[in-house]
Amino acid sequence: MANRTRRIVSYKVRKGIFKLGVLILGIFAFLPAYFLETDIRDFDDGVQKDFAAYVLETSASIFNNTMEQSFIVSYEIESIEEVEGKPISSVIIAYTAFGLPYAEIIVNENTAYVNKKLLFQK
Repeated sequence: MANRTRRIVSYKVRKGIFKLGVLILGIFAFLPAYFLETDIRDFDDGVQKDFAAYVLETSASIFNNTMEQSFIVSYEIESIEEVEGKPISSVIIAYTAFGLPYAEIIVNENTAYVNKKLLFQK
């Protein structure tokens, strides 16, 4: 009877450690992407804030494949190019879980395209 009780306790301990491990893995998977994500509230200028919102919305809609959309957990605006104080283009990096860069996206006033996919680069 004591042997059976030890197996049950051992099983519960292993199950608890497994759940804890999955929780820690989940935290490490999505936490870096959260810190890399661009927050629109960081922009002071109203024109830049509007352009940043447009850029992030366009970047999110550029991937038409559902599989690719599920990989990406955050977007970061790397740079905004301005001419005479008016933003004209931007470079965005799309990140996957664990903070791995997936793609570099270029967004202009009228177009958006994937410049290169970084995750599968040789």
